[in-house]
Amino acid sequence: MLVEYNPFEPAFYHTDIADWGMALLLARAAGPRAKVLVDTGHHYQAQNIEQIVAWLLDAGMLGGFHFNDRRYADDDLTMGSIDPYQVFRIFHEIRLFEWETGRRADVAFMIDQSHNLKGKIEAMIQTVTTAMELYAKAALVDHAKLAALQTACALVDAEGCLKSAFSTDVRPAIREWAVSKGLPADPMDAFRQSGYQERIEAERAERNLAPVSSYG
Repeated sequence: MLVEYNPFEPAFYHTDIADWGMALLLARAAGPRAKVLVDTGHHYQAQNIEQIVAWLLDAGMLGGFHFNDRRYADDDLTMGSIDPYQVFRIFHEIRLFEWETGRRADVAFMIDQSHNLKGKIEAMIQTVTTAMELYAKAALVDHAKLAALQTACALVDAEGCLKSAFSTDVRPAIREWAVSKGLPADPMDAFRQSGYQERIEAERAERNLAPVSSYG
């Protein structure tokens, strides 16, 4: 069971599970199979989300994520559309935990978005592609070098170590990986070339025009 916290939904002054601390206490009380769910849209604006991720990982209580992006509150925008560096930092904390402990983090990755203007399928392809790119960038961080710089309090160089990985163009490597697995090198183009969107729109329009019986 994953316990999610919402600081400002449905209210601002009081909510039942107002922050990650409450979620942590409830998850521990619920039993060994309960953990905390982090929704990237449900955070106070000034909150250090990657620090929370690191704490929950260290406590063995990070269960999963609802990934989206936001500008003001829980806008449910496509992942990385506003702050891709934040998602990169989250992935980095997960990769760092795995490097430090030598074990894989058992974390569920889920998408929690609401697309009003973007096409639903295209937006999901965009999100998955973004997630792959940001995770690949996080995997490029030299953890040994970063740890040494942090220990020496060489903060400028430590930040540069992170930014160097974030600035790397990983798209060619991802395309090469996709082709090696028999997948399209460009998922968005493959979807658009398939004609699937136009086909389902035509089928639904035809169904909507069908006569409907009524007992009214």
